[in-house]
Amino acid sequence: MKNTASCNFFPSLSDCLSAMRICTMLLLVGLLGTSASPVPTSPARETPFEVLRNDRSIADRLYRKADEAYNTFIQDEFAGNSGYCAEQITWDELINVRMTPLEWRNLGDEERMQRMRSDLQIFGQYLEEVKIDELDKDGHTHTANKVDETIQQLNGLMTAIAVTNNVLGFTSPTDTTGIQSINFRDPESEFARSIRDCVVLRDFKVLVHRVHRDFTLLASKYQ
Repeated sequence: MKNTASCNFFPSLSDCLSAMRICTMLLLVGLLGTSASPVPTSPARETPFEVLRNDRSIADRLYRKADEAYNTFIQDEFAGNSGYCAEQITWDELINVRMTPLEWRNLGDEERMQRMRSDLQIFGQYLEEVKIDELDKDGHTHTANKVDETIQQLNGLMTAIAVTNNVLGFTSPTDTTGIQSINFRDPESEFARSIRDCVVLRDFKVLVHRVHRDFTLLASKYQ
């Protein structure tokens, strides 16, 4: 009788129930809001194998970009003659970045990841120098664009490596003093700069190939 009395101003009991349903709906709208979007959920954490497999895919794309930049450079600078950039030709400023296969294999997983990251950052700065040199030459815009595409792909790999370090529990170094203090000494002649830039592109390809192989080996450990 009390429930009926509380709604005695409605013509019928059905009208009373309808009004109660409306009030309930209005209350829910007020609490939940009017948006129909689902409640956001946190993305599932990627596994070590997943992030390493992604790193390997990015490294593969980077190698293809680096190879295109190198071949385009050889064609534009030396009419396709790669002899000007033979393996025996080195550049002093890049000596510290080069490692023998034995030295590389003796590194632990975390140490290897940190060395990989450091070497890629150093080459990133040299690639910027190569791009500037090519932009300064008439008719070499295509080569400069190829180098720039390589740099953009490299930036993507650097981001992926930071994610991988986090997932694997490895340290992500924040000290870039050594990298920032690199002094670029431009050779005096344009031809010598071309040789230097060619060595940069060639050695960068070698590094990226090694990086791709390392990601493959690391991924197999977590598969």
